[in-house]
Amino acid sequence: MAIINKKEDGNSDKSSNLISESVQFICPICKSSKVLKISKSVIKQANSLTSVSIPSGLICKHSFQAFVDKQFKVRGYQKVDFEFDYNPNKVKQEIIHKFYKDNEELFKNLIIKGNNLNYNPNNSKEYKEPKQEKEEKHQQKKEMSLEEIYEEFWEFIDGDNLEFKEFIINDSRRH
Repeated sequence: MAIINKKEDGNSDKSSNLISESVQFICPICKSSKVLKISKSVIKQANSLTSVSIPSGLICKHSFQAFVDKQFKVRGYQKVDFEFDYNPNKVKQEIIHKFYKDNEELFKNLIIKGNNLNYNPNNSKEYKEPKQEKEEKHQQKKEMSLEEIYEEFWEFIDGDNLEFKEFIINDSRRH
């Protein structure tokens, strides 16, 4: 069975006349007609008749089959009772839409700035650059008093440390 491509426009130059032949097809349902090119090699390969599938939208809104003989004469038509609605672009769009819908929360929380990609799942606080967050944490640690630092890190501070000498002398954990 030959399938006529929807992209064929019926225009040809001299070189295409050598490889294709013009055939007029008439819809068996509404009688709309159109001349389409069929490859000569397709017709030559068939034993007798070649079955040509005409998809809906190529000639009219109907889909049907035409039977073409070796002399490029249409010998008959057959209505198609059922045609699968398959559009690869539509299928791709549906897949993309479903993926986005399923992952909508993920995409809402992605933050893209230049070459930097971050994910903020809470979306509760305003986005800050990673470098800015580190600087803020660093500043918070600088604001600790010497006593707080000593209490936090007393076991790591050398007993001869002059900065913490007063705390070391009064610390019962060191005696």
